Amino acid sequence: MKTTIGLALGGGGARGAAHIGVLQVLHENGIRFNHIAGTSAGAVIGAMYAYNQDPKWVENRFIEFLESDDFHAMGTDRIRENERPDSAIGQMTKFVRDRIVLIMSQQKSFIIKREKLERAIKFLIPVNDFADLSIPLSVTATDIQNGTQVVYDTGDLIDAIVQSSSIPGFVQPTEHGEQVLVDGGVSDPIPVDVSKKHVDFAIAVSITKDSLKELKYKNMYEILTRSDQITSNYLAKSKLEKADFVIKPLVGGLHWSRFDQFDLLLEKGRDAASISIGELKSELNRRNSIFYSLKQKLGLTS
Repeated sequence: MKTTIGLALGGGGARGAAHIGVLQVLHENGIRFNHIAGTSAGAVIGAMYAYNQDPKWVENRFIEFLESDDFHAMGTDRIRENERPDSAIGQMTKFVRDRIVLIMSQQKSFIIKREKLERAIKFLIPVNDFADLSIPLSVTATDIQNGTQVVYDTGDLIDAIVQSSSIPGFVQPTEHGEQVLVDGGVSDPIPVDVSKKHVDFAIAVSITKDSLKELKYKNMYEILTRSDQITSNYLAKSKLEKADFVIKPLVGGLHWSRFDQFDLLLEKGRDAASISIGELKSELNRRNSIFYSLKQKLGLTS
């Protein structure tokens, strides 16, 4: 029996553009999926592809979104990391920004309302229910009330993706009864485990921000942020070890808000997939061979 293939798409905000590039190369090479699992940006791109399996449409639709009022209403450009932190103006801007964040965090739990993100997701995805997709999809969120992962694969698609993409502290959490639901990446940055429940062979695409710049400002805010990033990196690494194949676009240390780098990120995804495609095809051919099937029956595969 032919090996079933799953795709696990990790979170990373604007870095999700790299997922589109990866999908384009895999699609061009005849790789099709029996299941997709997505977290945050991975849930958005995964749902867009699962809708009509046309990665070029995904690219064009996302470009339309970046030029839309719905995108500009999100205000991501206003929180972008300062590009010149070493200049006098850059240091002063950072000094003021850090203190504004600390003051706001004592009075508010979010910056933008959930409705703005919901409008953005509806712009990108033209269907409302998981049943309307052409590929089975699982979307993950996190209940920060008790720290558990929540997995959706039926029902309201838009609501599930909004929850999965609600970056803590930036987007208003979703409250369902006792649950307080936020970004799926909090509990699982790359949903490999979810994917492997549905398929024989799980391909993971990681867009985790794993490069660490020199820690120049050793204040409380920077230390807490850096500590959270290190924890997230270790969690992502442990998830990737469970995948059957990993594609890791070189997205560097780009902040999740850098939607202005869409073209670069798209190419980084295409580059990473192009480098990996030969090895991926060879592995899939091996898995689909008679000899591998025989070894499986005899319990000799690892």
